[in-house]
Amino acid sequence: MQDSISRVIRTTNILSAVLAFIAAVSLPSIYFSLGYRQQVSILETETEVNAHIASGIINANPLLWHYEVYRLEDLLSRRATDRTREVRRIFDKKGNLIAQNADTLELPIVKRRSDLLDSGHIAGRLEISRSLRPLLNTTALLGFGGLAFGLAIYATLRLFPLHALRETLQRLEQLNSTLAQRVNEEVEKGRERDHLLIQQSKLAAMGEMIGNIAHQWRQPLNTVGLIVQDIRNAHQAGELDAEYLDESVKKAMEVILHMSLTIDAFRYFYKPEKEPGKFSVVDAVGRAVFFVEESFRKSHIEIELDIKDDLAADGFPNEYSQVLMNLLNNARDVLTEGNIERPKVLIRLFREGDKAVVTVRDNGGGIPVHVMDRIFDPYFTTKKEGKGTGIGLYMSKMIIEKSMNGRLEATNTEDGAEFRIEI
Repeated sequence: MQDSISRVIRTTNILSAVLAFIAAVSLPSIYFSLGYRQQVSILETETEVNAHIASGIINANPLLWHYEVYRLEDLLSRRATDRTREVRRIFDKKGNLIAQNADTLELPIVKRRSDLLDSGHIAGRLEISRSLRPLLNTTALLGFGGLAFGLAIYATLRLFPLHALRETLQRLEQLNSTLAQRVNEEVEKGRERDHLLIQQSKLAAMGEMIGNIAHQWRQPLNTVGLIVQDIRNAHQAGELDAEYLDESVKKAMEVILHMSLTIDAFRYFYKPEKEPGKFSVVDAVGRAVFFVEESFRKSHIEIELDIKDDLAADGFPNEYSQVLMNLLNNARDVLTEGNIERPKVLIRLFREGDKAVVTVRDNGGGIPVHVMDRIFDPYFTTKKEGKGTGIGLYMSKMIIEKSMNGRLEATNTEDGAEFRIEI
């Protein structure tokens, strides 16, 4: 009996020691494992989101690699509410470092990268690194806590029956299982939110383009509908002969051809240009007005053109038209939201020395003085929440001043704002 009791005591002691050791090691190990997985998951999501944003900027401005390194560095410096130290780098497709925002990181580090895409082709990569030192420091502190916890378990098991040991182990297992489950749930929620943001960004860009096409197609579709109804009425009235039918088909085909040319115009307009060249400023202005005139007509906003000369300039005509569209759309939003009586936008084109100057002026009341110095900053917008991204004017200034060596500035007039482009 004594031998049996001794064996039970020895077994209990050995088991207590083993379990105490496991308790001392498992807590920091589990914490480090879950913390590392969470760090990697967050870093992968952050790298993917920032690569998507950078790819969008690169697609909008093909010369970004050569002239806008400091803008890329500014993009890299922008963080979410998480202020964890990071090293962010952008490399071109040859592996050359283009821009970086580098905090001081302590070894060891974890690193993740994502490709930058330009029209579906890899144009470079974005790389983000974080230090694991804070996680290791916290794990070390948990190690000391785990050691104390293990010693407590060892002492407790020496005093209480084995069933108390089983209950303690069950509680520990339940705690670890619940902790891991909660961490995984939170990580999954973060991934879903980031994925939703990316999809909303894509849908917003697609919606803007579809909206412009819809404005251009609405009247032609009405015209085609009237032609079809007229053919039916002529047939019912007995007036539908071969000549009448040919004339109606001719009119319908002319409208359909116009709609086809509109689609071609949009497709060409959104195609990125690789090399600068001479272009007609009048044609660029005309394209911008063509794409927005239906939405202006729907909002009852008058567009007045005052063109003095047919001037030529060097640069990217599509991007120049995009800048004008940004300015016109901003003016439309201001005039619509402000309920301006007799809303109007005046576009003037004239020569000033050797410069081609275009001004876009509205009667929407002007830009508040306290924000005038910030309107070209990235992510700054005066529009209501959800109505603007704060990127339009920033990209416009970058295109004109960095890609075309021109100048874009804004001033207030007696009844509104005026934007001046000179190249």
